[in-house]
Amino acid sequence: MSRFALLLGAATVALASGSAMAQSKSKFDIIVGGDAYFEAGFVGQDRDAGLRSTDFRNRLRLVVTPIAKADNGLEYGARIRFGTDTPNANRATVADRAYIFANGSFGTVSAGMQNGLSDEYAIIAPSDWGTGGVDGSFPAYFGNTSSPGTTGNLRTLISGNSSTRLTYLTPKFSGFQFGVTYQPNSDSVNTDINRLKTAAPNGNITGAYRDVFEVGGNYAGAFGDVTLGASLYYSGGKSKNSSTSTATYEDLSSTMAGLSVGYGGLKVAGSYAWSGDSGYVKRSSLATATSREKQSVWTVGAQYTFGATTIGAAYLDAQDAGSLTAAGKAKTELITLGARYVIAPGFSVGPEFNHFKITSDVAGANDKGNIFIARTDLAF
Repeated sequence: MSRFALLLGAATVALASGSAMAQSKSKFDIIVGGDAYFEAGFVGQDRDAGLRSTDFRNRLRLVVTPIAKADNGLEYGARIRFGTDTPNANRATVADRAYIFANGSFGTVSAGMQNGLSDEYAIIAPSDWGTGGVDGSFPAYFGNTSSPGTTGNLRTLISGNSSTRLTYLTPKFSGFQFGVTYQPNSDSVNTDINRLKTAAPNGNITGAYRDVFEVGGNYAGAFGDVTLGASLYYSGGKSKNSSTSTATYEDLSSTMAGLSVGYGGLKVAGSYAWSGDSGYVKRSSLATATSREKQSVWTVGAQYTFGATTIGAAYLDAQDAGSLTAAGKAKTELITLGARYVIAPGFSVGPEFNHFKITSDVAGANDKGNIFIARTDLAF
């Protein structure tokens, strides 16, 4: 029996058991929320030919959630999140979440466009300051410099990919919660139907995966004044072979773990993700693909909150095989420092300093520099 059939069957049974006699006479409540930011970036780097040293950036997102509750306690609804997330100047508004859900004693079932489990729930270095530290805006300011794909992918590989998924989360018990998610294709979303087993490659990396699943869970507990958090996730799937050649690629196999400890306003946390050869072109398809440096990324950091202020620092190390056809690897190292001050509920400002160093197996691609970002955030 396929993983999809198992997940679909479990979700159907859970919904059926939770919705028996679920006659609701209540109308839907419409909840509207969102967030926005404006930031100014100042960059000094070695590879700055033809580049300005400053730029502005902004984003606004709206989240709309129609929700209702049946007489038997079943809660159900839908959610859409859309905003100005496009990285170019076309002024488009796009959605990156659009799914239906049902919550009950059985847990939560959601279906539609959503991210993977580790992208939503996994623990990484603390990031409640500046633009988000290791998970913040710094890659957008690299300019002409290329960095490993793991630099902005801190969880299981492609968990941050917004695509059509079916997800199940267990109820929380004794601090634990587990989940499983399945997506037929990583390159299909909303009303699109994509039954192809091939995709256009991204250089010597597969263009997409199929039959992707992710499983894992989190723990959150308190022991006196000490809080403890832990997360562990695994993602797997089949790579799509090239639609433009006979090239074949390694399948998806990615693991991510995180741990956090807190005491009062202090929080220390870190994470490690290992994706091995996932997506790499196979040697049998490309004889010159001799570099097999594994894909990995780890983060560690700390933050301290006192009153309306949070200060933090973190380190990131991300690497992969780079070009695959050259000896060596590509690697990003980042030291990030920052703060956040809450001016009023939902309104804050945060400066952030980032020092980065990028080494590459491609001649002339090494770079290093500093990025300072001043940001204003609004959450409603």
